[in-house]
This record gives sequence, structure tokens and C-alpha cells, in this order.
Amino acid sequence: MTGVTIGKVAKEFEAQPALLRSLRESPVWSEFGDTGVLTLVGAGDSYAASLCASFLAGPRVRAWDPYSLTQSLESARGRTVCIVSISGETRANIDLARALKGVAKRTAAITSNPHSRLAQAVGHNIVALPYNPPGKSPGIASFACALAAALKVCGFDPDIDFREALYGARRESKRIKIAAGSGVTHFVGNNEAYALGIYGAAKVYEFLGARAQASMLEEFSHMQLFSLAPSDCVNVIESPDGSKGGQLADELEAAGYDVSLVRPEGGAVERLYHLVFAIQMAAVSAAKKRGLAAPYFLTAKKKLKISDDMIY
Repeated sequence: MTGVTIGKVAKEFEAQPALLRSLRESPVWSEFGDTGVLTLVGAGDSYAASLCASFLAGPRVRAWDPYSLTQSLESARGRTVCIVSISGETRANIDLARALKGVAKRTAAITSNPHSRLAQAVGHNIVALPYNPPGKSPGIASFACALAAALKVCGFDPDIDFREALYGARRESKRIKIAAGSGVTHFVGNNEAYALGIYGAAKVYEFLGARAQASMLEEFSHMQLFSLAPSDCVNVIESPDGSKGGQLADELEAAGYDVSLVRPEGGAVERLYHLVFAIQMAAVSAAKKRGLAAPYFLTAKKKLKISDDMIY
């Protein structure tokens, strides 16, 4: 049985503001320098963080999955590539870092493990995160820190009151619906909200072993809508100046579906962290309500072995 319990995850959640402040004040940023055009790479939660930062940064930043970029190396030629990996031991990331030699302008890593094989593969180009999970974990503080680092290398200074964002997320988390039983939890939103929807779906998979899906706002009405069942929940994340999300939520509610409209307030980075914290809190709360002692994925031994065999 794993030592990572739902209670420990809840404590990790509360520790995030202090960790994020320490990361923001770290001297490593002055050493990292100007990245110019940038490719962010990550798998799992790190892919969601990379995609989120790339949407916020615009055309000069691209986000890739490591295995995909390894098969399309010319897309990285002459660019700075920053690989986001908490453990630094994901095989696809290490293989990519080695393959990028002589192709990328520079290869760097954002990692919690500066002594990992990935760190060795990129040399001294490392942004060390202040949180190193004690073994396998469902990506709470590690994701929040990785996202902050990815934003920072893209030129965004996450200068917000993280404790206030955490407090505000308690209200936001009550709006996030997670389906019961065999129902599907949908996260629907555009751009960085879509990227955080991928993270939200990951937390439903990992904490609950339940079904979830992330969709772009326009695409949902073309595709996923037609698989919607009465047992499903739809979380529509509206952009600050958008109206289509509200229209979709109204239409779904009128048709009798279980839907929630989430509209975070504040600046771009503040909205991101409201959503990150709210998603985390909703997942932890759902796990507690279901009486789970630990995140589901850590107890699913057969699936976990396949995952480990594929990743490491």
C-alpha cells in the first residue's frame, strides 16, 4: 500500500503558496537568460503545463509531447527547447534531450531532480523546482511549480498573491462538478482553459479512476456533445470576454444536463491559478466523499505496472 494518502495530498495542497513564492524569488532565473523563440516539452501533467504556457505566450512558444517531437526533430532546429519533467527520469524526455544535440539551439530542463538522467543530458541548463515529491504522487504542488516555471521561461512573472488565489479557489471549486459512477466529467474551454482541462481530466483519472475528457469549446458542440449521457457532468470554462461558453451552459441546462459555468476573475496568471487550485480541490474533495484512502492510480497495481513500463 502506498504511503501517499488523500490526507497527505490535502496538506500538500495547502503548502503550495509558500512553495510558489520561493520559486518566484529563486536566483536561477537570472542565470537562465533570454530564451527567444521557445519549444516547451512535457508528458502527462507536464504536457498540460507546457500547453497552458504556450497558449498564454502566443506564436513564439510551441508545446510538444516528447515522443512526437523526437519523430519531428526538424521542428526544433535552431530553437531553445525546454523539457518539463518533475522526476527527470521519463524515458521519452531523456531520449529527446539526447536527440536534440546538434539540432536545437539550446536544450534545458525544468525538473525537481537536478541529479536525474534528464539533467545530465542537458548539462547545466536546469531550472530546479523547490518541490520534490516523495515517490509517485498525483501531481499537486509539482504541477503548480512546473506551471510557474514554464510561465517564467516564457516571460510571464507569476507575481500574484498565491495565498489569496488559493482562498478564492475554494469558491471556484464548488462550481466544478465531477460525475458519479460511470459518468464522464467534461472540461470544456479554449486555449489555456483547454490545457487546464487536460490537467483536470488527469486528476479525475488519477484520484478517482473515473472517466473524464477535455474539449475545446467549439469542438464540443461538433463532437463530444453527441455522446453526452444524463450521468455526465460538463464544466464550461468561459474566457473573460467570451460569451459562447455561457450560451453552451444555458443550452445544456435547458436540455436537462448537469452543467456548471466557471468564469475565473483577475489577470491571466491569477485566473490560471484559480483554476489549478479549484481543480485540485475538487478532485481531493471527490476522493474524500468516495471514501478513498489514497489516489486511485497508486492502488491500481496492474495498470500502474503498464504505465511504469511505458514511461520509465
